[in-house]
Amino acid sequence: MKDRLTPLTIPSRKGRLAIVTGASSGIGRATARALGLAGADVVLAVRNPDKGEQVAEQLRAEHPEGTHTVARLDTADLEAVRTFADAYVGRRIDMLVLNAGIGGTRRREVTPQNHELVMATNYFGHFVLTALLVDSLRAASRARVVTLGSIAARAGRLRFDDLDLERRWSRAQAYANSKLAMIMFARELQRHSTAGDWGLNAHAAHPGWAVTGMMPGGDRGVPQLLGGATRVMQSAGDGAQPVVFCAASRQAAAGGYYGPIGMFGVAGPVGRAPLPRQARSAAALTALWQATEKVTGVEFPR
Repeated sequence: MKDRLTPLTIPSRKGRLAIVTGASSGIGRATARALGLAGADVVLAVRNPDKGEQVAEQLRAEHPEGTHTVARLDTADLEAVRTFADAYVGRRIDMLVLNAGIGGTRRREVTPQNHELVMATNYFGHFVLTALLVDSLRAASRARVVTLGSIAARAGRLRFDDLDLERRWSRAQAYANSKLAMIMFARELQRHSTAGDWGLNAHAAHPGWAVTGMMPGGDRGVPQLLGGATRVMQSAGDGAQPVVFCAASRQAAAGGYYGPIGMFGVAGPVGRAPLPRQARSAAALTALWQATEKVTGVEFPR
């Protein structure tokens, strides 16, 4: 699917380091491309380094002046997250885009740390990664952390004593909960940054209804699968615009949630997105943060 929106105008990111998780396809690839075109040194943090290197080669061919490197990261495995983070401790990180994710599994599956797979991949791994890299983010001047939400987050219902959905699991609920958690994480991270004078800005973004690798057949399969519904869908490039806006635009408000503002929030230009109910509760934000620290065993600085 071709891009329809006018490309975003963002300031030069030359000399700045950006880490984009899940950058080998879809929204992550489009985000890595946009930040690279703006001059950033981009790390494609991916589960499959071979696939990541293919993407990096494509991006280098398109923009030879850019720097795109590949590093292995499986956000479902917290030990793999630690290994990845160790390589960046002591470095300055200007942009951390927490995009990696899976759409769901047919049955409840668990990770090596016994966490529910979707929550671990989409949320727990990113929470831990940010905690481990927070000093590297603080070393930058107004670093940006961007979490990936979804319009599906509206259906999320987080139980803070059962984040791993051990009592009641469904594929749809696991995905919705993981995306709601990511939105709430960004908002609470911003509160901690402001209170602790960390000097970083946190944002959440969602791509609307975009054609990505999570859909059967990807770009090629969507027209056959959805027919006329493609008229209200976005390309991955257009879907990435809210993410790129949060990562690089001076107009992005700290703690804000952004997404498409046309067609009921599934497509269109970037604007403020409505927050799901739990994400509007300060008490719920704090409860999620505390529960996640307990579940993962990783704490942010006090």
